[in-house]
Amino acid sequence: MASPAQASAPLWLKVLVIVMGLLIVAGFVVVAAEIARRMSTPNAGRPPASGTFSERIALPSGARVVSMTAAGDRLVVHVETPGGPSAAYVVDPRNGALLGTVEFPPGAGR
Repeated sequence: MASPAQASAPLWLKVLVIVMGLLIVAGFVVVAAEIARRMSTPNAGRPPASGTFSERIALPSGARVVSMTAAGDRLVVHVETPGGPSAAYVVDPRNGALLGTVEFPPGAGR
């Protein structure tokens, strides 16, 4: 027959299991709180805009801006050039920086 000391787990093991369980619960609470904070303030990780800015984006000669569209946290500017390809300029509206361009050459099929 087993003695009472052998039948139950040692006290240190019980304490260890309880502490680890509490750490898991605390971890879930921290993760859930961080997700809720980020969802309620989507721009929290970004630095605030520094007020006004002035940025010049060079367009090809004779080009004209056709439209501007907000796409998420970017501004897409549709530009047409006479006889040349249409292009989309992707701009960061917080500081006016040109992030990239996408050209659409005429007659370029897949």
